[in-house]
Amino acid sequence: MKTKHRYIWANMKLVFTIVPIVLLMISIYFVLVRREILALSKETLTLESDYYAEKINTWTDSVLNEVTIYKTMIEQLGLDEEATFESLTTSVGTHEAYPNGLYLGDDHGHYYFASGWDPGDNYVVTERFWYQEGLAHDQFAFGEPYLDVITGRTCVSATSRLNMPSAVTVLSADIYLDYASQLASEITSEQITHAFFVTKNSRLIVADADASMIGMTLTADHDSLLYQNVSRLLDAGQTGFCEILGDDSVYFVDVHLIENTDWYFVTCMNRNEVLKSLWRIEFPMLLIAVIACAVLFLLTSIYSREMNTIRTKSSMDPLTKLLNRETFQEYVQSYLKERPGQGILIIIDMDNFKLINDQLGHPVGDQVLCEFAAVLEKFFNRNMDIVSRLGGDEFAVFVGRDISPTETDGMLRRFMTVFHQNFDDKYSDQKLGASIGASTVAQSDTYELLYHNADKALYEAKWNGKDQFRIRN
Repeated sequence: MKTKHRYIWANMKLVFTIVPIVLLMISIYFVLVRREILALSKETLTLESDYYAEKINTWTDSVLNEVTIYKTMIEQLGLDEEATFESLTTSVGTHEAYPNGLYLGDDHGHYYFASGWDPGDNYVVTERFWYQEGLAHDQFAFGEPYLDVITGRTCVSATSRLNMPSAVTVLSADIYLDYASQLASEITSEQITHAFFVTKNSRLIVADADASMIGMTLTADHDSLLYQNVSRLLDAGQTGFCEILGDDSVYFVDVHLIENTDWYFVTCMNRNEVLKSLWRIEFPMLLIAVIACAVLFLLTSIYSREMNTIRTKSSMDPLTKLLNRETFQEYVQSYLKERPGQGILIIIDMDNFKLINDQLGHPVGDQVLCEFAAVLEKFFNRNMDIVSRLGGDEFAVFVGRDISPTETDGMLRRFMTVFHQNFDDKYSDQKLGASIGASTVAQSDTYELLYHNADKALYEAKWNGKDQFRIRN
């Protein structure tokens, strides 16, 4: 048997068993981790969006509360008092959201700008959008945002009708939305790639982390697939969390309707970016897993090699390194099951070997046994040949292939010639010989019966003068 081939095949089976199991476990782990990371990312998007939506709500409340204080004061003092206009003047620069302060006008064409700006004689108060917006409500409210052509900044008028008996008067302030753009920039990160405020009706983007988008109109015909699908969400009035398709990935989207306004706050998280950051974790883990598999395979191979060595030693004759009796029997029984009806068992006994030990000593006897083992291995060296030392000076060979009686006879004659060529000159005084008994395999033969017949043939060879062979079919 080819021990090396058996060892290699055993290790290959080990690899094909362990590695797929390890890879399957790693894959399952990665799937579970990926699912958990995506769930946490969705939760992060929702929490971040809620936090920044609350900040913009707080900001709008503070702006409306401040301008309402001025409204209450004017309604209490009246427009005939000089203190009223002095108070309006103090609104300039008091809040970064409306640095130009407040202004007012009535249906008689009177107006006053706290900043001191003079619009000119052609300025008609009742035709201004801020005046018309203010007529619709008695409490301060934000109107429709617009892009200030002078400053290039997005702003919105906060307007309210005053409770004045003498004229229909509207108080207003131009609120700049820089703070909204600041919040959009703050929330934007590697994963939250888009954040913007867009009006409910006109779909004007009033604040965006990308400054180039401010003042653009969000429509279903937008160049970006992401913005197209966000527009469709808003058309359907859908708020909260959802998933939509973008230009390069699936996006997680969260939509808030801001209180006291008609603005939507939209945040978008790129799924690919989330998984990209996960890959930074997965790759080292995968590398460690591969190294662990390699180490495991190496250790298992070493252990397997050691176990194979132990098994080999336990199956060998310690002197000649041939198979021992028990292992030889196992191999022959295995062949008989796999290939019933073919093969031949040969038992060889060295004639006059006792004289070697008696006359030349046991060390020389051991040397002769090893030399004889080498002759057997060299002569019976085909793939299906098994050579064994049964004990003492008795050896056995199993030829596990289909062989005719004529071929068997010729083979044993050649072996007898080879035997004498190797031993006659070296040990001429002892006259070593080889008595051989052989038994061919029959369809119903067991190892015990096969061995019994070969042993009988050996006995006949010895009985008839030794140094010859007999074959039982």
